[in-house]
Amino acid sequence: MLTDAQKSSESSIKFLPTLNLGTLVNFQDIYIDFGAGAFETKTKLGAQLNFAFRPYYKKVQIYEEANVIRQWKEKKYCLNLDVYKKLLEFHIARTNTHFLLGVKTGYLFGDYRGTRQRPAAGFTINPYAGISLNLNGIHLALAYQYFNDHLASVPDSRFLISFTILLNE
Repeated sequence: MLTDAQKSSESSIKFLPTLNLGTLVNFQDIYIDFGAGAFETKTKLGAQLNFAFRPYYKKVQIYEEANVIRQWKEKKYCLNLDVYKKLLEFHIARTNTHFLLGVKTGYLFGDYRGTRQRPAAGFTINPYAGISLNLNGIHLALAYQYFNDHLASVPDSRFLISFTILLNE
């Protein structure tokens, strides 16, 4: 028989701290992100503060006018808040799996190699959808993400691969 304290602890909200490491990739670009946050086990709602960066200088072209194209070596960074929800649990090969919906909102900024000019900085909203697999306490997220980094030469679609470790699970 459960005591009143046990009943209240079962019905109360339980947040678990999380650590995250992931990558955003398409055929022309890659970002690496890492962060920490919290995951609520009852509602399957999570939030993380992440820092994403391009680990190299990428050659980009900026179209300024009809006949003016500037070419730069650019590095980008994004400090963002990632909020996500896991839905509808099902099993794939005896692995607990959920549909995943989320959004990364943050501030995108960067620099160009060899100059004092900077790429346009600003806030960005990047929604994503996919699946999340529970691999013995490590959650693997595989999702499609719309990530607008304000470059005409790089597509805005990315594939998100992310590992989230739930601490104190």
